[in-house]
Amino acid sequence: MISFITNYLASPMVVLGVIVLIGLVILKRPVGDVISGVLKTMMGYLVLSAGTSIIGDPIALLTTLVQTAVGSSERAVLPLYWAVYSESMTLFGSEAALMFVIGFVLNILLARFTKIKYLGLTVHLQLFWTAFMACILDAAGFSGLSMILIGGIISGVYYWLATAISAHYIKPYTDEHANFVPSVVGLVVAGESARLFKKRRIETEEIEYPDWMNFLKDSTLACVIAVLIMNIVFTIIAGPSVVEAVAGGSPVGLYVVTMALTFGGGIAVILYGVRMMLAELIPAFSGLAEKFLPDVTLGLDYPTAFPYAGTSLMIGFVFSLLGSIVATIVMGVTGFAPVVVPGVQINFFEGGLIGVYANAKGGLLNVIFASFICGFALQFLVAFTFPLTGAIMHTNGAYEAIDFNTIGLGLAKIFQLFK
Repeated sequence: MISFITNYLASPMVVLGVIVLIGLVILKRPVGDVISGVLKTMMGYLVLSAGTSIIGDPIALLTTLVQTAVGSSERAVLPLYWAVYSESMTLFGSEAALMFVIGFVLNILLARFTKIKYLGLTVHLQLFWTAFMACILDAAGFSGLSMILIGGIISGVYYWLATAISAHYIKPYTDEHANFVPSVVGLVVAGESARLFKKRRIETEEIEYPDWMNFLKDSTLACVIAVLIMNIVFTIIAGPSVVEAVAGGSPVGLYVVTMALTFGGGIAVILYGVRMMLAELIPAFSGLAEKFLPDVTLGLDYPTAFPYAGTSLMIGFVFSLLGSIVATIVMGVTGFAPVVVPGVQINFFEGGLIGVYANAKGGLLNVIFASFICGFALQFLVAFTFPLTGAIMHTNGAYEAIDFNTIGLGLAKIFQLFK
C-alpha cells in the first residue's frame, strides 16, 4: 500500500488522469472523447512539469549568483524543497505516505459533508506537507501511530482550509478552481494588504508603456527582461568567475543571455501546459463532482493562476526576491543566526503567485508591497523554524514556502510542549 502511494498516487499526472477518466465516464462521453480527455490532461500536466524543469537551470544560476553576492557561508540555511524532502522521505516515508492518505480522505469527507466545499489536489505539495509534519512531530518525540494520526488529521484540515482561503482571494479572476499551495499565509497578506492601496490603485496589467517598451505587455518577454537584468547585476556583484564555473565553456555574456531566454521559454511552456490541462480537467471534474462531491472546487498548483496576471507574476517574483536578499543582508550585518540565503525558486513560484493575488484586490502598489514583505519575512521565519525540524537539520536545508514557516512553525512550537 505504501509502495503504491509513493510510486503511483504521488504522481499528480496519474491522479489527474484518473479524475478525468471517472468524470468523463460519469458524463457518458464517447470512448474517443474519454481517451482524448485523459491523454490531454496527462500531457498538459507533463508539459507544465517540463516547463518547470526548463526554468531549473536559469533559477540555479540566479540562485548561485545571489548566494555568492550576499556572501553565504557553508553553514547558511537554504530553503529548497527537494533536498529536505528526499531526506524526510528516507527517514519517514511510510509515516508521510499514510498521513497523506488520512489527510486526503479527511479532506474529501469535509468537502462532501460541510458547507466549505474545497478539495486540495496538488499531490506533490501535499506530500511535502506531510513529510514536513513527520519531521517536526519526530523532533517533538512523537512516533508510530500517534505521529501518523496527528499528522494526518492536521494535514486533512489544512488541505481543506488552505484551498478554501485561496478560493476566497482568487475570485476576482475565477471561481472554476482555486490553488492548494503551502503559501496561503502569503495569499492572505496579498488580499488584506490591498486595503492600504484602495485609494491609490494602479492597474498592473494595464500599465501604459512608451511605444518602444510595448513588448513588455507580453508577460513572457517581461520575465525574460527581468531575469536578464538580475543576471547581469548579480554577475557584476558576484564576479564573472561564478558564471564561468557553470557555463560549460560558453562565454559569460552569452550564457547569461541564454539563461534569461531559457527562463522565458520555460514560462511559455508552463502556461501552455496549464491551459491544456484545465481545458480537460475542469469540465470532467464537474461530472465527478455532480455524482460524488457536488459543488466542490479543486485546489491546484501555483502555475494554474499565472495566466491571469502575467505582469503581476513578474513583478511579484522580482520584489519577493529583493525582499529575501535584503533580509539576508540584514542577517549578515546584525550577526543573526542562522543566516538564511534566498532560495530563488520559491521567490518565483510563491512571490509570483502572491503578485497575482495582490493585483486582484490592490493593483501595482499592493503587488510590490505584499511580495516584498513576504519575501523579507520568509527568511526570518525559516530561521525560526529550522531548529525545530530535527532529523533533517544536518542537510542545512529547509522547507521553503511561507506556510511551513508560519503555520508549521506554530504547530512545531505546540508539539514541543509535549516533549
